[in-house]
Amino acid sequence: MRHTHAKRRILFIEQFYYPDGWGGAELPLDLTLHLARLGFEVEVICGTDQYAPVEGEPPPSPELQGIRICRIPALLNGDIYRAKLLRQLWFYLALLPLLFLRRAPQLYVAQTNPPLALTLVAAAARWRRKPMMIIAMDIYPEVLVAHGALREQSLMGVLMARIFRWAYRSAARVIALGPVMSERLASKGVDPAKIAEIPNWATGNVASPSSANALREELDLEDAFVVLYSGNLGLAHEFDTLLAGVERAHRSMPSLRLVFIGRGSRLAEVTRRVRELGMEPMVRFRDLLCSSRFPESFALAQLAVVTLQPGFEGLVVPSKLQGCWARGVPVLYIGPRSDIDLFVQRSRGGVSLRSGDIEGVAKVIVELAADPGLLASLGVQSRAFYEAEFAKSRGLARYESAVNAILDGGSAAS
Repeated sequence: MRHTHAKRRILFIEQFYYPDGWGGAELPLDLTLHLARLGFEVEVICGTDQYAPVEGEPPPSPELQGIRICRIPALLNGDIYRAKLLRQLWFYLALLPLLFLRRAPQLYVAQTNPPLALTLVAAAARWRRKPMMIIAMDIYPEVLVAHGALREQSLMGVLMARIFRWAYRSAARVIALGPVMSERLASKGVDPAKIAEIPNWATGNVASPSSANALREELDLEDAFVVLYSGNLGLAHEFDTLLAGVERAHRSMPSLRLVFIGRGSRLAEVTRRVRELGMEPMVRFRDLLCSSRFPESFALAQLAVVTLQPGFEGLVVPSKLQGCWARGVPVLYIGPRSDIDLFVQRSRGGVSLRSGDIEGVAKVIVELAADPGLLASLGVQSRAFYEAEFAKSRGLARYESAVNAILDGGSAAS
């Protein structure tokens, strides 16, 4: 029997939300819609900037489901990467009165984007003596230290560590995206009983990809064996091993093509490295697509790639894995022991290799291209594992359980 939530108010804080076509914005949209349908009174505080603007007509507004949206107006127009820090500071300043001068909800829910908003929400929850749930898309400030943006032993590093540690430890629940992330959270002093593992799910249209589409023609990929990297090209991702491995495989596979669909802080670096290796004829770059076109982009790939830099394990869990597996595309993972590594091993829907194993990358690509049966089998197993472990219905049910456990148990910020 379902609970009655008519008077239970949930306030969700996340910078990117509807109508954004970015997967990271569609996850909170899925969650808030689910909670609203259960009878919760849901309000969202979000920004106006869009990470990946929707192409064409956006889906119906969540406001039709009773969700109230409070948008912080954009400080600047144009590319969201322009003056990113200034945009975040404006978001924090505008968020303060929205948190402290409005009626308190029964539950605060915050994603870790932008990072310091987490600490502001934790302070509001403490002041109002209400519980808070953190969805740890990344773990701060450790991810900033791994990026090199913050020195761990500096005064700022020590201060940030204490502030974020307090925020995470004060939450009634912290959602981890996998077991290695759970280990990281526990090492910060978060009570393991307060950690719930809920992996992300695939966003956008998860229909099985069709082999014929305009994107294949646009990128000149007819009769090619395509290795796809889709999503953010950020500091947490490793590219040297991938590029060198593909270059080596191409020597015996003239039909091999590597396709990057996305954007990020390392895009220019990857483009430059492609030129240095003389790989321009075999590499294609395409800007980020909104999620409605994911079936078209994944249709290009015989094999997809997920990478992670050593030092980021458990701090971030790239959700591009779910996007691939939801559509039955097998994955080659390159990186350290991590949540992705464990998922790939458990699923038998891909191959895991360590950073620096250039020969291994080349060998896997060549062998899989020569064995369509094995490639198809990996795709089937990856899709089955997705349905069993990562499906949206399963994830939403876990979030529902976590929210009910907080509210029914009377958990408050300690």
